[in-house]
Amino acid sequence: MSPIITRKMDAFRIFYDFIQLKEHMKHFGAQLTVGLVPTMGALHQGHIELVERAAIENDIVVVTIFVNPKQFNNSSDLKQYPRTIETDIALLSAHKNVIICIPNEIDVYPKNDPYSPITLGILNQVLEGKYRPGHFPGVAHVVHNLFHFIEPTSAYFGLKDYQQFAVIREMVKQTQLKVKVEGCDTVRDEDGLALSSRNFNLSEEQINDALIIIDTLRYIKSKKNQFEIDHLLAKAKDFFNKGKLTLEYLDIVDAQSFKKVNNLNRKTVCCIAAFCGEVRLIDNILL
Repeated sequence: MSPIITRKMDAFRIFYDFIQLKEHMKHFGAQLTVGLVPTMGALHQGHIELVERAAIENDIVVVTIFVNPKQFNNSSDLKQYPRTIETDIALLSAHKNVIICIPNEIDVYPKNDPYSPITLGILNQVLEGKYRPGHFPGVAHVVHNLFHFIEPTSAYFGLKDYQQFAVIREMVKQTQLKVKVEGCDTVRDEDGLALSSRNFNLSEEQINDALIIIDTLRYIKSKKNQFEIDHLLAKAKDFFNKGKLTLEYLDIVDAQSFKKVNNLNRKTVCCIAAFCGEVRLIDNILL
C-alpha cells in the first residue's frame, strides 16, 4: 500500500449516492482494493468485526446502510426493523479508513436496473427460502446491485445467515461478477446468543429467553453421535420446547447443497428459526 493512498484513506466520509462515492474513490487510483460490508444498519459488534477484517485485507472499506424492502416478505417486519442511523455513524466513525454509503431506494434500484433474476433452486425452497418467500430473490437483487455499482474487490458477510451466504455466492457465480465473497464466523455475546440487529427489539428478559436457541444447537451437536437424525431432531425439539420461544423450523441439511441428509457422515449444518415474542431470530451450527 503506498503512502499516498494511506494519507488519502485517513478521512472518514459519508456519501448518500453511488455517483458521489465512485467519484471520491477515483482519487485513490485503479490499484485500490475495496472491501465492502453491506448492512441494513442497527450495527453491532458482529458488523464491526466484518469491518475490521475488511480493513486488514483491503486498502479501504465501504459500509453500506440500506434497509432493503425487497427482502421482507412481511410488511410489519419491515416496519419494525430497527433503524439507528446516528448511532451507526458514530460507531463507524472510529475507523479512519471507512467510507459509509447510505443510498436511497432509487439509487439501489434505478430505472435501468442492471440485475437479471437468477435461479436459486433448492436454496429458495428450504429453511429460510421456504418460510420467507421472496426473501432470497430480494437479497440476491440488492447484493448484486451493490456489487455492480460499488465494484468491490471483496465483500464480507456474517455466517449467522448461513443460507444467505450461500445465496450470495450462487448469485456471484451465475452473474460472473468479479468479487470475492468472504464469510465470517458468527459473533456471539458471552452467553452464546448470536448478535443480530433484531436483538435491539428484545427486552432483557427476552434476551435471556432467546438463549434456548444456542442451547438447542449445542444440544444437537453434543448428541449427534448418539441418535439417528430424525430421533435427534425430535429430542432437540422437546428440549427447545422447555423454553418460552415458538419454533418455526429446526432441521439438518448438507452444508453445501442444502439437501436433506440421512446421516451425519458428511459436513452438515443445523439451522433454526424461532420467534421470541414478535421478533424472529435465526442461528445455525456446523455439525
